[in-house]
Amino acid sequence: MTVRVQDEVAPAYRAHCPTCRKSGRQFRSYGLAEQAAGGHTDKFRHTTYVIDHYGVRVTGSTQRPEPT
Repeated sequence: MTVRVQDEVAPAYRAHCPTCRKSGRQFRSYGLAEQAAGGHTDKFRHTTYVIDHYGVRVTGSTQRPEPT
């Protein structure tokens, strides 16, 4: 009898910009994806957030540009 163990899916996060309608590269760490989202916000002044490997926005990850 063979017992199959289901492979666990490692968490994956991406910075997403709804203005540009694209997501950045995949990160295994939430913190790195959050830094990438912040970098996009600073560079292009777009609101960004982090999405998980299901494409769902992570609560509390929204970053907005500072008012000028």
